[in-house]
Amino acid sequence: MEGSIASRARLPRATQMAVATLDTNSRMRRPPREHMQPSSPFHQLVVTLATRKWFLLAVALLGGILAGLAGLTRPVLFEATTQVIIDAPSTGNPGGTALVQDSLDSSIDDHLTMLSSQAHLRRVLVALRKAQDADAAGKNGVSAVPPAAGSFVSNLLNRIWSQDKPAAGSPEAAEAADAAELKTLRNGMRVGQELRSRVITIGFTDASPARAALIANTFAQVYIEDLVQKRRASDQHELESLVAGLPQVQKDLVEATDRLETYRLTHGAVDQGAANNAANETAELGRQIFLSKANLSASESRLSHIEDLRKAGAPVSAIAEEIGSPVLTDLMARQPAAANGDPGSAITLEMEQAIAHIAAEANVYRAQVAALEDRKRVLDAAVADTASQLSGLRALEPQVAIVTQHYNELLGRQQDLIRRIAAPSPGVAVLSTAWPPSNPKTLSPIFLIPPGMIVFGLMGAVFVLIRNNFNQTLRSEAEAEAELGIPCIGLLPKVSGLHARQLRHLVLGQQNSPFSRAATSLLVTAAPTQGRGQPPHIILVTSSIQDEGKTELAWSLALAATRLGGKVLFLDLDRKDVRLTNEFRGEFSTVKAHNSFGDYVSERCTLQDAITRMPEIGIDLMAAPAPSDDLLTLLSTVDKSQFTDELLSVYDVVIMNGPLGLGGPETRLLKRWADAVLFAVRWDRTRRSIARGVLESLRGGGSVAVPVGSVLTQVNLKRHGGYRVGDNADLLLAKV
Repeated sequence: MEGSIASRARLPRATQMAVATLDTNSRMRRPPREHMQPSSPFHQLVVTLATRKWFLLAVALLGGILAGLAGLTRPVLFEATTQVIIDAPSTGNPGGTALVQDSLDSSIDDHLTMLSSQAHLRRVLVALRKAQDADAAGKNGVSAVPPAAGSFVSNLLNRIWSQDKPAAGSPEAAEAADAAELKTLRNGMRVGQELRSRVITIGFTDASPARAALIANTFAQVYIEDLVQKRRASDQHELESLVAGLPQVQKDLVEATDRLETYRLTHGAVDQGAANNAANETAELGRQIFLSKANLSASESRLSHIEDLRKAGAPVSAIAEEIGSPVLTDLMARQPAAANGDPGSAITLEMEQAIAHIAAEANVYRAQVAALEDRKRVLDAAVADTASQLSGLRALEPQVAIVTQHYNELLGRQQDLIRRIAAPSPGVAVLSTAWPPSNPKTLSPIFLIPPGMIVFGLMGAVFVLIRNNFNQTLRSEAEAEAELGIPCIGLLPKVSGLHARQLRHLVLGQQNSPFSRAATSLLVTAAPTQGRGQPPHIILVTSSIQDEGKTELAWSLALAATRLGGKVLFLDLDRKDVRLTNEFRGEFSTVKAHNSFGDYVSERCTLQDAITRMPEIGIDLMAAPAPSDDLLTLLSTVDKSQFTDELLSVYDVVIMNGPLGLGGPETRLLKRWADAVLFAVRWDRTRRSIARGVLESLRGGGSVAVPVGSVLTQVNLKRHGGYRVGDNADLLLAKV
């Protein structure tokens, strides 16, 4: 009988069935294509974010909602502002405009620093507490001291941790309260200069408009009062020092005046006019002495020259010319006409008289010079005495004047200090007081929604990019080929909640559906020679771990093989993933076999006894071995050709749903039974390292060259199409 144990042992194998490999399967044997990267990093960024657009939109909406809720929970804050103006510095020096501006800038910086100082904050806090105590007696007004601001979470934590805080009334509690109130004042305070003017704005932000205005005005008032007190104290201290030094200055003035009067009484009164006359007379005497000496010198020079001429025997005419006497000149003119007289003796006599006259003039000048010099010596002595008296007087008079001026300045300063103490000027005045504001400072919650959406959207984008960078799964055919080193022959779309009848309807009932086209394409690629009149084919389907769509892929291939018109056997060797197989057996089987693959290869039954018929879908099922049968033992001890030849003599396509690759070496042994091996890789789920490890072990099984290809299973076509990788997903998404 055909298929009996005896006949299986005796009958020879038909030669046409001994086909070990299919060299015509070019796609299964082609080298893996290179992993195609996006054209640019920006394109890759856009594609990555586009695939997660709904996630990013959800995160952005969540950020907007949280920002809006945060805005609603925030208290509405109002800012009240008061302005003070600094007195302009004096401009006494016309060329010192730059110095005046520098002085003003320095003064403004000093005021800003003092307004923001911790000491000023403490003074403001004391003033606010006094105002609060004054208003506490039966009044329902606004509290002057601002409450310590805090969020709901911080207040809740403060209540939870209240047992760790110091007891109320203790110094530590008082210090903590002061620190909290000072922190609130500092956080709500705003001090700044208005552009380049002399105006300083003091603002305070609080939930109560009235309290904000009160605190802002208190800031300015306390500061001005403190400046007034400091100025008054400084002026008072200066006045006390001045009053203490006045008696000594007055004493110095009296002593200087006494010395001056004593000197005047001792040396007499010196008339400045007499001193001037003496000086003028001295100058006149000097001029006269100079003229007399000049005349004396001229006379002596003439006498000396005349004597030289006479000694040299010069002519009478030359001597007469030197003497310059008109009488002598006349005698010289008449000498040639005298006949009887003695004109030579007359000329000689006249010459002697002229020389004697010149000598007499010289003596007169000499006597005059001597008299004038005697007069000058007397006058010089008088002038020296007058100068001595004047110098002593002038040395004492400035001392008296200086002491008098200093004393008068001190008296004037005393009067000025008394006036300033009575009406002190702080140098700062209130320009405008703060009024309770009507418009809140805080933004409306609706304005916080866009920033919240943007921030959360950016955070979501960063999360997506980081997650995508560390993603170790496979999400495209080119990526699978590049990482695994084997061809990727296609993909199988994802179907949620897949069951047996639905899978049959998808593959056989909706032949133009993406799922049916994908399954048929995978079958034709794995067994390209399959069809009537062609050699039969055994296809092993395996995967690395469970829940990778291996069983769905195997049943899809079996259903697609029925469309080719041949007999199809589904050989189930997976004892873990049995849900879908049991559904097919329960839905479509007519007679259920009680034997399994273990019984068949152990020759405990015939092939027909191990087959469960499913004529409605045209598939025969051979169940997995019983738990008592060790699949590894069965595969390693039997002659595989004995059973494969018998299976291929009956069936055109045998789909083996193999065990998991990580389960043991059974898959490597089953590889020798198959003409092609399909390795199921779950899209965006299977880790690359696990898949590579299983494939390495699968390649090491035996020396028979069996083509191995990978298949991406449970592919989300819409998401996969969003990656713009340009593989079979684009073809499956196209409508037929």
